[in-house]
Amino acid sequence: MLTLKNVTNRLWDKPILKNINWETELGQSWAILGPNGAGKTTLAKLILGQLPYCGVIQRDEKISNFAEIAHVSLEQQKILVAREEKKDRYEEYSGNEEHLLTGREYMDPEGKNPKATLKIAEKLGLKPLLENPMRYYSNGETRKTLIGKALLSDPKMLILDEPFEGLDFNSVIWLKQTISSLIRKGLAILLISNRVEDLVPEITHVLCLKSGEVFAKGERADVLTPERMELLYENKKFEEKKEENLLLTNEVQESNTLKKNINRDQDAIILMRKVNVRYGNKVVLENFNWTVKKGENWKIVGPNGAGKSTLLSLITADNLQVYSNEIHMFGKQRGTGESIWDIKRRIGNVSSEFQVQYRESVSVLKVVLSGFFDTIGLYQPVTGKQKETALNWMKFLEIENLAKIDFNRLSYGQQRLVLIARALVKSPALLILDEPCQGLDRANRNRVLTLIDQIGHQSATQIIYVTHVASDQLNCIHHELCFEEGPSGIYRPVFS
Repeated sequence: MLTLKNVTNRLWDKPILKNINWETELGQSWAILGPNGAGKTTLAKLILGQLPYCGVIQRDEKISNFAEIAHVSLEQQKILVAREEKKDRYEEYSGNEEHLLTGREYMDPEGKNPKATLKIAEKLGLKPLLENPMRYYSNGETRKTLIGKALLSDPKMLILDEPFEGLDFNSVIWLKQTISSLIRKGLAILLISNRVEDLVPEITHVLCLKSGEVFAKGERADVLTPERMELLYENKKFEEKKEENLLLTNEVQESNTLKKNINRDQDAIILMRKVNVRYGNKVVLENFNWTVKKGENWKIVGPNGAGKSTLLSLITADNLQVYSNEIHMFGKQRGTGESIWDIKRRIGNVSSEFQVQYRESVSVLKVVLSGFFDTIGLYQPVTGKQKETALNWMKFLEIENLAKIDFNRLSYGQQRLVLIARALVKSPALLILDEPCQGLDRANRNRVLTLIDQIGHQSATQIIYVTHVASDQLNCIHHELCFEEGPSGIYRPVFS
């Protein structure tokens, strides 16, 4: 099906993939595993003819036409969201109404498969959203739509790059069953993942990449041994400094003392009373009440489209409906005179929606430094102390070697680590983490979860943690907000 001989790819003077030799046969389905930055997504782009390379890539005649290969990736999602956001700006400046792409139009642009579209949409829980603009979809809903489009195209090969990231529990189960069914029917699938747990039983072969080279390849049972997986994902540096307490630096101690003094007379940092949010006929939040008291850390869970992202956008003031509701932040009601920057300076934020906003060419170090000013890009001079703080966080997350690289040249997982460092540099009073481990390999996931627990236990920063992954256990969490679907189809909050 595919043959790669001595394939090498470089980004300017930096090699990404080095002398890749790999062959897949008809009837085989492969998983491509490896840590963040190993070159997995770059390999997929080479197969799709999207990047230059040295060496030889031979494709079976069935997939000689790239239109016969369907592809789903986090980067693809980022491009789609950016394109729809751009329409908003054109409309704002030109006065001409732009047509926003609906889910049905994206999945079936020519309208040739209405029944199949409806069937897949129903399985993915997208049926009620098909006629809605994708501009207003949640991260998980957008991801499902991309998957639906790929399945509708009847491809000869399907490349799924981290397909389960951002999906709720039921959608993950359905997608795994669908992948298994497609493999049994003879479709060649390449499943790219950071985690062994994502592999369905029907995957017969595994290719492991590490630092741009082939680490192991062959039949599943031969490759997926505990010893080999330990070596693939090992991180001796992290294990050696796992007990380091980065939070006890003088700068963070001073910042935490200051925040304690500022907040000592405030019982609640977030107070919402009878909040209602709707988009057209769709009710997202109805008579919603929530209080986050000083010192509390919260976990928020719920299926795709339940209202989690909407709730976070109210907190960060990125949703204009915040001003038509009674919402208090840090003791002040929204809309009573404070600017959006007064709010943002006290909040650190990591989310997929925020990640797509970094589209301009800017270095990793500048992205991290922009966290001090709450800007997309760096437009102000920085102090020596600010630069030192940024580099310290980057060192802890082991991304200091990426400082001079263009942010948009990184893998999705590497970008997520950069944005986590960006959110932490100013030691915020409130840290909002919306699926912070999305796209991260096991070592980086453990590093981030350890760091979050340290912050939650040892600093004055309060945490709101949103996740679909049940295995993401944090000891610092005090309360949980779970969205459950009610009889009317509106999700209702359950607090514990």
